[in-house]
Amino acid sequence: MIPEEFPVILTVFLSMGAWRLAKKNSLVRKLPSVETLGAVSVLCVDKTGTITVNKMTVCETWAIDNDVNTLSEVMGLGCEIDAYDPMEKAMLDYCETIGISKKHLFAGELLSEYAFTNEQKMMGHVWNHDGEILIAAKGSSEKILSICKISDEDLKKTEYKIEEMAKKGLRVIGVGKMELKNKDEIPATITDCTLKFCGLIGLTDPPRESIKDDIKRCTKAGVRVVMITGDNGITASSIAKQIGMPNCDHIITGDELSSMSDAVLRERVRDVSIFSRVVPEHKMRI
Repeated sequence: MIPEEFPVILTVFLSMGAWRLAKKNSLVRKLPSVETLGAVSVLCVDKTGTITVNKMTVCETWAIDNDVNTLSEVMGLGCEIDAYDPMEKAMLDYCETIGISKKHLFAGELLSEYAFTNEQKMMGHVWNHDGEILIAAKGSSEKILSICKISDEDLKKTEYKIEEMAKKGLRVIGVGKMELKNKDEIPATITDCTLKFCGLIGLTDPPRESIKDDIKRCTKAGVRVVMITGDNGITASSIAKQIGMPNCDHIITGDELSSMSDAVLRERVRDVSIFSRVVPEHKMRI
């Protein structure tokens, strides 16, 4: 073989690989990516919309004072008026099913809002609703509880319920409210609020039908699948068990990851299959 033939031979073999992938409905723009794909040994995937179908449904509600109507109304007020997020759409659909219409929810005046951020993992709206000024907040149950005034007994009861719901594979959202006397009392940030805890919302997002077989095929091919999600670790572990992911009890949270040095993380990633409550910066580190 003469040196000039190497590029030709390489192109032919990569083209054959691309052609075989095309027969399986995989479109390849850059031929070297076929070689890269063949060398994959660890596959990091998101949970929502990749492992699951991203079609959320509210399947369980738990109000700390047994007032599910108030919990649901505050949850609805915490959603965007023109909701595009599947989770918020599911919440508003649930409100409709129990007789709380969008017209009633959004009839008042939206005075201010606290946008969702990856760091805070919660959001809120300030409404002039039914003649009162109300802050409606929702988000990660841990974060919402951190800005709520709640007794030790109620906190213990709530934490038990969070774990119970998460073990069922539900995404658990905390809901809280704060009543104000006038507009001047509106806090500058959501973390300045002192909320009254309303309860928990459990949403189901079932795994894709084919995902169990996909995980098996990856494992058989020597590819380790790792789930990286912003969701609760117990919820992620429950979904991982349903789809047959190996090492689904090995979990690292975003807070743990932030406190780890690169050397420690380099060792831990060898056998961890689930990273929970992560933000985009964590994904880059992993």
